[in-house]
Amino acid sequence: MNPHISIIIAVNDAREDDLAMPLSSINNQLGVDFRDIEIILVDGGRYRLTDLTAFRLFKNIRIDYQQPDNVLSWTESFEWGLSVAHGDYVMFMGPDGLLNQTSVIQTFNTTAEQNPDADVLTGLVLEQDITRSRQTEYTIGEELTTVRGRWLKRSFLNQFGLHWQDNGEYADELYSRLVNAFARVDVSVNEIAYARFVSRDVCGEVLATASREMTVGWLTMIGDYLTALQRVDQKTYEDEFARECVRYYTQQQRVLESERKPFAAVMQAIVEQNANAWPRVQDFIAHVKLQDSSPEAPWNANPQAFDQYVNWLNQVVVAAQQ
Repeated sequence: MNPHISIIIAVNDAREDDLAMPLSSINNQLGVDFRDIEIILVDGGRYRLTDLTAFRLFKNIRIDYQQPDNVLSWTESFEWGLSVAHGDYVMFMGPDGLLNQTSVIQTFNTTAEQNPDADVLTGLVLEQDITRSRQTEYTIGEELTTVRGRWLKRSFLNQFGLHWQDNGEYADELYSRLVNAFARVDVSVNEIAYARFVSRDVCGEVLATASREMTVGWLTMIGDYLTALQRVDQKTYEDEFARECVRYYTQQQRVLESERKPFAAVMQAIVEQNANAWPRVQDFIAHVKLQDSSPEAPWNANPQAFDQYVNWLNQVVVAAQQ
């Protein structure tokens, strides 16, 4: 019988003692049958773990230790873990993450039983950080731009062919956006499921928090997101392309005018690549103009500037189609 949950941890050059916190947080879960839990450690970093006997302390859990021949990025490690997972659901963790409560798996199991059609179960995330003044601060909430604290039904991932891609600091957001786009049922779980702690010794790249500001890297990720959507579902892709065209107008207003040139270049490339979907953008803009008459809407706040922006997009499309 397959386990209910496969927890995939990208080791990413961590040491045995670094993994004590994530593994102990799983080992100490209450009210669960540990035969339903599969732990997959993917050791794809430059340096191997050397002493697996250190994990004998965690007597409750079964660890499937995977040693790929080649060095893998953490996104490739997650893909490797998915390829060998057997669970109905999968959960992704980094070496600096842990299940925040001893009741996390029990709560998620109960929620899954109550919502058998759920493709995704989304819990709360606790983020620990250290400020410039060396003060520790915490944030708690539901984050839909990360897979931290989420259970993803494996059959759902397979159905839509959702794969991790190497997008630097935005790889987690790209994967999460695709999950959000195709999940038919995403159930919120009122539990702090995942906590990310700060350590001077553990590499923090895996599922790290990305910049909240618009960057060229983030905008490039949006282009990759649209490309991935188009391969799976044309309507969803066209709808998202239309939304991103409108969103970009507002987002680029937050960038100093003297610094907008590289952003405009990336946006132009995105529009050129998706020029065939331009009619959907035009329909979407006409629709939102009719639906949103609020003074702060960009087409009302500064209609001339917004029309100039749309005209620029149109010119890019015309040039791309010649």
